[in-house]
Amino acid sequence: MDKVTKQNALNAHTWVGVFLSVLLFLVCLSGTIAVFHLEFERWEQPHIEEMENVTPQAIEKAMDTFLAENTEESHHLYVVFPTSDIPRLVVENDHAAYFSDSDGNLIEKESVSFTQMLVDLHLYLNLPHSWGMILVSALGAIICALVITGIIAHKRISKDAFKLRRGGNGQQAQIDLHNRFGLWASPFHLVIGITGTYFGLAGIILVLVATANYGGDRDAVINQIFTPDPVIAPQEGKPAIGKAFAQMETLAPEKSPIFLTVHEVGEPEQFIEIYAKAPNRMIYAEGYRFDTAGNYIGDAGYEDGEWGKQLFWSMYRLHFGDFAGLTSKWFYFVLGVMLTMLCVSGMEIWLSKKAHPPLASRLWYAVVWGSVSALALTATVDMFFAGSLIAVFWCLMLFNTAVTVAVKSLTKPVWLMISGLSVLVLLATYFAVNQSAALSIASLQLNIPMAIYVAWSIYRSAVLIRRSKKIAVYRDGDSPGDKNQVAHGTSINA
Repeated sequence: MDKVTKQNALNAHTWVGVFLSVLLFLVCLSGTIAVFHLEFERWEQPHIEEMENVTPQAIEKAMDTFLAENTEESHHLYVVFPTSDIPRLVVENDHAAYFSDSDGNLIEKESVSFTQMLVDLHLYLNLPHSWGMILVSALGAIICALVITGIIAHKRISKDAFKLRRGGNGQQAQIDLHNRFGLWASPFHLVIGITGTYFGLAGIILVLVATANYGGDRDAVINQIFTPDPVIAPQEGKPAIGKAFAQMETLAPEKSPIFLTVHEVGEPEQFIEIYAKAPNRMIYAEGYRFDTAGNYIGDAGYEDGEWGKQLFWSMYRLHFGDFAGLTSKWFYFVLGVMLTMLCVSGMEIWLSKKAHPPLASRLWYAVVWGSVSALALTATVDMFFAGSLIAVFWCLMLFNTAVTVAVKSLTKPVWLMISGLSVLVLLATYFAVNQSAALSIASLQLNIPMAIYVAWSIYRSAVLIRRSKKIAVYRDGDSPGDKNQVAHGTSINA
């Protein structure tokens, strides 16, 4: 490829990354953490009873009790089974959700405010959903463009594939690490970018496909993707969800039921649908349908549908890594960290080439490490505050920005230390509030990684602070040798 093309690709890669760095970083960071959104739901209420399975009688009892206590009109009823990725029994409608114990007794209302805020940040950047999704999806397309332009701009992609140079002022090592992360994980980055783009542009794709192949009939396209509701005789009465669930051992013994939905509650077209995860398949679930009396009607055909339908039903698992339990989630988490660090290192390389302008550098570190602090403190506030966590998070982000402008000493190592201490405050508060439940599996599977982050961030910030003091001493010296050592020493921004 000629030099002009490579230079144009590099220019596009640089300026797109710089101008959208904050938005890209927030989407990547929140997405990396949101890989464990189901685990965060358990973490928020660690004292809830967990179980491996549940009886049809317990499900029926839990729903009957729920309906007696929640009489508002609702078009849907739901039951989340403990055979899903959350080993708890939940009954809910369009307005409220309650946990149940293994005997079918309601325990307490489900409260997952922090998880909802985190997922909302990733999917919509906490903006109104209609155009927040479009913005985030556009960022997914930009991630794809950055990956492609980055590969095109690389001058010696095969020769430098495993090169990591150390020494000097640290800039070359940072550039090498940036290139290695971008190259090695590029297939993953493209999958994330493509699936993320799809979620927001699905409506536009639907219109284009309908116009091109179905004479503009959008319903025809929807029916190809979502199996139409079954045509059944008018239904009435209480849905026999226990009877429907009991049949799953016979209908799909190899599948794990995830949740149940009662569609069009109280209407003549009411029916029950149970979604079950198919082993060794990427699709989200197959749907098994029953009438109000619990009689089996048939399946929705997602598992054996055409390749386009199966691809659509695989998008969720492809994007969030929810297809091989915790193994795939940790794999996605590590790759997500690499993608997030690409945003960080790319911006730091640009700042380094601009001689690290003080205010711009401090603001960038306030975004990177200040957002970690803001998320941790938002989760802490959630334990005592019933208001909007979105408002809490963004107020903390604005506060970080204002303080960074005013206080010149808030450098990278200081913000890194603040982020670690904020997570430490979260852990301490969590243990104080939840006491013995903070040592449950639901808690420890997230508390242990957070404790590791605290140890790493405090250690790393201490190293950077010592390094900056050492460089300051060299700069104050009169020896030419000292000045030469500063010129070729390791940068504190590495």
